[in-house]
Amino acid sequence: MTRGMQRTDGTEVGGRYVLASRIAGGGMGEVWRGTDSVLERPVAIKLLRTNLTDDPEFVARFRIEARNAAKLSHGNIAQVYDYGEDHGTAFLVLELVDGDPLSKVIAQSAPMQEADAVHLLVQAANALHAAHAKGIVHRDVKPANIVVDDESVAKLTDFGIARALDASSMTRAGEVMGTPQYLAPEAAIGKEATAQSDLYSLGVVAYQMLVGHLPFQADTAVGFALAHVQQPVPTLPDSVSEPLRRVVHATLAKDPDARPHGAVALAEQLQAAIGAAPATTHRIAPVRVAHLPDGGPTTPVPQTAAGAPQRQAIFTLSRGQNAPLSGTQLSLRVEATDAASVDLIACELDADGRALGDESLVFFNNRRSADGVVRLSDSGRIEFDAAALGPEVHAVVLGMAVDEPATLGDLPDLRTTLYAEGADQREEFHLPARLGGERAAVLARIYRRGDTWKVRNVSAGWESGLPALVDALGLTAAAPAD
Repeated sequence: MTRGMQRTDGTEVGGRYVLASRIAGGGMGEVWRGTDSVLERPVAIKLLRTNLTDDPEFVARFRIEARNAAKLSHGNIAQVYDYGEDHGTAFLVLELVDGDPLSKVIAQSAPMQEADAVHLLVQAANALHAAHAKGIVHRDVKPANIVVDDESVAKLTDFGIARALDASSMTRAGEVMGTPQYLAPEAAIGKEATAQSDLYSLGVVAYQMLVGHLPFQADTAVGFALAHVQQPVPTLPDSVSEPLRRVVHATLAKDPDARPHGAVALAEQLQAAIGAAPATTHRIAPVRVAHLPDGGPTTPVPQTAAGAPQRQAIFTLSRGQNAPLSGTQLSLRVEATDAASVDLIACELDADGRALGDESLVFFNNRRSADGVVRLSDSGRIEFDAAALGPEVHAVVLGMAVDEPATLGDLPDLRTTLYAEGADQREEFHLPARLGGERAAVLARIYRRGDTWKVRNVSAGWESGLPALVDALGLTAAAPAD
């Protein structure tokens, strides 16, 4: 592709990426839907604007975008696959996220239901935490840079003006970078943007989602900047619950130190505001799993090692909700306040949602799947590394069962948590289930979606117990013996 050449359908970039249709344009480039002809997968291709190609500073910024984004691996961040320069045109190859920008969702649905808004905001906060943990500030958090797919999974995109916290500044003296409507006060007056600045921008997004319009109105970029610096934030209406109002207004504090202390804290406060935080008023003891003998090992709550990066915020997934998994090393834990005996169950499924065979079912008398990946640990957890599953495994369902006469609904404070371990972070997914007379239930489904894995809270139960559950998977298995 030569300099200044018209970008049209069918144009090849970098010897392997074929442009298909233009998706959007931004301050530094334009984004195309395309195909990686080598791996035969759809991709998004971001091309530096032609009129910037001769500007060494902008080309350098584009390279920094690639390097920064390539450091990030998180289920709520659009993955960077490749970077290159083709005959003077720099390009970035990204994960293609099929969905709508949050700006479109707001235009169609705002004011949004609080639970729906918080579900998306927590995902964006987790994405920011992953970036901040790598020393990267996004600097342009806004609805247009958050894409929401058809399963309500949000992905943060466009680190086009992000930069490493410890990098030397490439910004001209006094230059303000970012979108004025979402600009933190400190950034608006030319100070260095920080992780706390990203939280302010996300607070503006939250305000817009809950009300349907921005907190400030102005006719010019300077007008917006002055409003962020000088004007008090208008109070959210009474239609927004008081706890959530407090969190959003704290996030929009003029003083960065008065905002939630980090993206994890913001995510937890948002969930707590709508009652989605896990109960902490009493100790939840681990149940015995898979008929472990009395006095057998129990499962302690995982602790973050000293000096380890801060964990990701907890997701609470209601039935039917999905979330991407940043780490593929997974473990499921079941807890309750009673000394109940519960069998944990896992099963590998094919593309049709059926068990791959009798040996794909993991429970008390078959503690490891045929491929050795999914296993029931001695500590009473289902554990597996999704990255190690063969291509024939399209999903893994996780569930539990009890023996008669007990039912799952009888277990007080029943709680299940899925832990996703990454190289430098941990995510926790709480999976609440409304269970009554069921004696067996599937709690979660871990499934492939392109190159990533997701978790879905299923919460489907069977009153007739384990035989009915395994029959639903296409298997025949005996119920656990006493």
